[in-house]
Amino acid sequence: MRRIFGLLLLVLTSCSRGDTSYQFWHAMGGPLGDALTQIVARTHLKEVSFGSYNTLAQRLVSAAMSKKLPLISQAFPSWSLEFYEKGLILDAREVVPDSLLRKIHPRLLTEVEVSGGYIAVPFNKSVPVLFYNADLMDSLGLTPPETWDELRKVCNEAKSKGVWGFAFTIDPWIFYTIFKQKGGKGLNFNSREGVETLRFLRDIVLKDSCAYLGSGYSHQDDFASRRVLMIWATSVSYVFMRPKVKFRMEAAPIPVDRYDSVVISGTNLSIFVGHRPEEYGEVVRFLALFLSDSVQRFWTTHTGYAPITDLDLAEEDLKPVFHQIERATYEPRSPLWMRARRYFATEVMEPVLKGFMEPEDALRRYEKLLNTLNW
Repeated sequence: MRRIFGLLLLVLTSCSRGDTSYQFWHAMGGPLGDALTQIVARTHLKEVSFGSYNTLAQRLVSAAMSKKLPLISQAFPSWSLEFYEKGLILDAREVVPDSLLRKIHPRLLTEVEVSGGYIAVPFNKSVPVLFYNADLMDSLGLTPPETWDELRKVCNEAKSKGVWGFAFTIDPWIFYTIFKQKGGKGLNFNSREGVETLRFLRDIVLKDSCAYLGSGYSHQDDFASRRVLMIWATSVSYVFMRPKVKFRMEAAPIPVDRYDSVVISGTNLSIFVGHRPEEYGEVVRFLALFLSDSVQRFWTTHTGYAPITDLDLAEEDLKPVFHQIERATYEPRSPLWMRARRYFATEVMEPVLKGFMEPEDALRRYEKLLNTLNW
């Protein structure tokens, strides 16, 4: 099977520190990066920010080739799994005391568990949120939806009163969430659950014309400008929208379908091999600081990421949405999905939601793509 890092990692048998001692690689910038910098500054770790996850992934591959991997780095589960299988990262239990690992919410640890060990430590975790304009909801005489069928009804009723009901972006996250809630399994998108999910999203946009597709963060700007009643966004969006909003903005758990599950997103921290004991000691020092109540409160308040220890450390407005972690599930951590995920947006969601293809045709074509990528 080809993987995200391809044949590059096959040549690796060991790593050396090079000039990467104490380095913490990440992709955070803006207010999120500022918050992280304030925490890291209290340790001896050396931040290296690459600005985007694509760049971070490329640099990790390059570092593996040159045998100069960092001490720790943000990594998505599929990256960590591949590095772990190549012997390039440590089981976190070899470095991090059980007393610290036990502080982390158990649902978050399930994502990084492999054969009883942990291939990474949970780090920045965001949850999907249904944001709505509570003032507008009240003035329209509507009730916030708790199921996707109710959302469609509210969306259409808002439309009948001259208001856009709902907005979202072409993002596999919303598809995979509804797909899982319908009982979908793994990457079996060419299925009843996959077709139903795409039809639902297509119909509220093209058939009902009560919802629309945003681009980038345009739907969040529209929401702040009172142009749409409800939007799909993330808990991190709250930090960016809050200063712009001049009405009662409510953050609600996302609607549910047949099953009540929520797909959680974000990266974890992988710990790489080849470093000195004192460096691993600094990782422990950083995690002890990061997992403290005071820093978790600071982290969630300034970033919109979930507190990964006690969910009730969050701000009151976001507590209900962070408690979705209690029923968390995740996107596949298969390297195949990490490679094919972007194609799902461009080759399935976009043509279907813009009316160029039928869901069945798009999913059959995507299934062929997966088979091609998986040889």
